[in-house]
Amino acid sequence: MCRIPHTRRRDGRYIFRRRVHYRNIISLPLGIALGTADPKVARVRAAMLSARFMSVKTNVDAMLETGPALTGEQIEGLFRDALEHELRSLLNDAHGNAPWSDSVPDVASEIAEASRILRRPNRPYAPVDGRRDAPPEPGENSHLDGPAFYAAQILANLGDEQVAAMLSAIGAPVHAGILETARTHIIRGMGKGAELARRAFDDEVLDAPDPLKVLTANLGPKPTSMSANIIQHPMASANATITAAAPNNPFVIFDSRPFSAAIDDIVAELKAEGIWSGDCAQQRRIMQTFAWITGDKPLGAYTHLDVAAFKKALLRIPVNFSFGTLEKGTMAQPFVEIAAELPAMTDATRRNPKTINRDLSFLQTVSKHLSETCWKSRNATPLVLDFGAARLMVKGNGDDLRPPWRRAHLECLFASPIYTGNDGAKQRLKANGSRLVVQHDAAYFAPLLWYYTAACREEICGLEVADVIGDYETPYLHIQDNMTRGHDGEKAGEKRAARNRRLPIPRELIRLGFLDYVHAIAAEGHTALFPECYVAEKKRGGAFFYERAWRHMVDYIADQMLLPPASNGKGADIHSIRALGSSFYEVDGVNEILRADVMGHARTGTNAKHYSKRELTEGLEVILRERLSFIERYVPVITDRLRPAPIRLLPIELRTRTGSSRARKKRSDAKNI
Repeated sequence: MCRIPHTRRRDGRYIFRRRVHYRNIISLPLGIALGTADPKVARVRAAMLSARFMSVKTNVDAMLETGPALTGEQIEGLFRDALEHELRSLLNDAHGNAPWSDSVPDVASEIAEASRILRRPNRPYAPVDGRRDAPPEPGENSHLDGPAFYAAQILANLGDEQVAAMLSAIGAPVHAGILETARTHIIRGMGKGAELARRAFDDEVLDAPDPLKVLTANLGPKPTSMSANIIQHPMASANATITAAAPNNPFVIFDSRPFSAAIDDIVAELKAEGIWSGDCAQQRRIMQTFAWITGDKPLGAYTHLDVAAFKKALLRIPVNFSFGTLEKGTMAQPFVEIAAELPAMTDATRRNPKTINRDLSFLQTVSKHLSETCWKSRNATPLVLDFGAARLMVKGNGDDLRPPWRRAHLECLFASPIYTGNDGAKQRLKANGSRLVVQHDAAYFAPLLWYYTAACREEICGLEVADVIGDYETPYLHIQDNMTRGHDGEKAGEKRAARNRRLPIPRELIRLGFLDYVHAIAAEGHTALFPECYVAEKKRGGAFFYERAWRHMVDYIADQMLLPPASNGKGADIHSIRALGSSFYEVDGVNEILRADVMGHARTGTNAKHYSKRELTEGLEVILRERLSFIERYVPVITDRLRPAPIRLLPIELRTRTGSSRARKKRSDAKNI
């Protein structure tokens, strides 16, 4: 075997003095060095060996350049942090008076033995994907006993990610060549902590004010430079700092930013990941409410108790409460002061459990996101702040909050002067004049679209001209994110992925001139299909429609017939038309996949979610024909008596301003003439 000449420096590194030229070896008798006497074969093998040598040298150089080794102070910091964390955790179990408390010394002995096994050379490597995100499944590692079981758990929860975080927390460099070394020192510390915990029930420990100090007294004081070491968090602002978390802190690191200071970053990151979209005003308000209720503490100071405090506060806040912002309004004042003035809760003022669960769900998303960084748990628990576990149980009576419209109510609306002829702008629900006309805008077409497609309020009011594909064999609407429903230059609108769908336009709508209306709006140069719904700064077309038209339509129906009975104080609204549309499909023989696709609901079942790909196998046109047939089979036509009218567009400032069907009340101070 030919050794490669080298020189060893004082720092332990090797310097290769020269390359070995294998061509010179070829002349050796019988090709001893290369294992062949054939010169041609020898040259080929020489080239291969030369390439192999360069590969090895490159790998060695890369390994040597990964970074410096741990200093003695850093090793002690890792050791002491791991020791104190393990010791404090076991002491908490011992003193917690739980069913397993008396077994802590035995468990500590097994953990100490497991650590002694793992700190030896040639231990198994930790999982590549880092520490576990969940506790072991029942029966997992059931074939292991005692120290072997705990050794497996230590490795499962001490992956590269957690080791790197602990290195960063003490200001040590993080590189691949140092992870195993650091892991060994952490394991040593855990073992020593477990060994000390075996004395948890000694008299001198039980009599001490701080048992941990007694058990670690022989180790001397912890280096102060370790706890004061500050590093910059890569996701934090310039003024935010991250420090090594205290041993009793549930997080790996301590982020000093107030919760409110992280809200903008959280929103931006979740939008970049595609989890949230739009302006996220509701999510911001909920996060601000959490910051307000919990005192806007540093991120690293939060615990599971803040989840309970937040839920308890929500249960005390009435339904009509005005939050404001952290800078202005109610939340600008300390929560404790506001809470002291809150009135006693009644059934009429109590917030709906579904609303509270919504707030908790949003914060659960935040907690999961932060658990990757500043809320990274240092224990096996995936989430320190588990908002999902705090959700309220909703006791339903089988009814939704909104009663559905009945077919007769919509028949009444579609027989109103809006559709048969009216007195003109702002008097669309009256037909007293001699010259009755029909105008076309959202007030005319939106209720028709809601009835025949069962789409949502904002999906229809937020349509763009480009979302209406009229020159296709089966004309259709593409419900999707768009700029009309977006904010700050970003498209938005889809509540969830299933809401992105193509709905065929029922032929009854085409008969009544819907496609002609689309062409007229396009000729005016508008992007929005109902541009009058977006003349205000706030981009909520459905809210504009409700204020300017819908409430008057409801009054008109109420004057003709009884409205659906209110449920829990809420009457039928625009969304109740969707409930009526969905109810049409509640009959035997309905294809649930077609129903889900038309309604924009997520498919259920393995076949529907993973195997049914009919649009890909048959094509869009086939799908549209089938959906059109499906809709027209189950949704009754109730506008067949309406006559199509030539498209008439009012000035945009007058569109969808229907006015009331009721006579104006006479002022009490009006003079009799």
